[in-house]
Amino acid sequence: MSEDAVIRDVLLAAQPTKRFVQVSEVAALTLHLCSDAAASITGAVLPVDGGWTAH
Repeated sequence: MSEDAVIRDVLLAAQPTKRFVQVSEVAALTLHLCSDAAASITGAVLPVDGGWTAH
């Protein structure tokens, strides 16, 4: 089985967005959470998983 087939048919098969979360997406959320705009966000779960947990 090719690497592309494993990614598509195994790793991303149940992934709603059919793509991996990008490092830049995680970094953007981290930057936001470190900003004053997120000062009132406490004790929240913010999954960055492309819909995996909602699946």
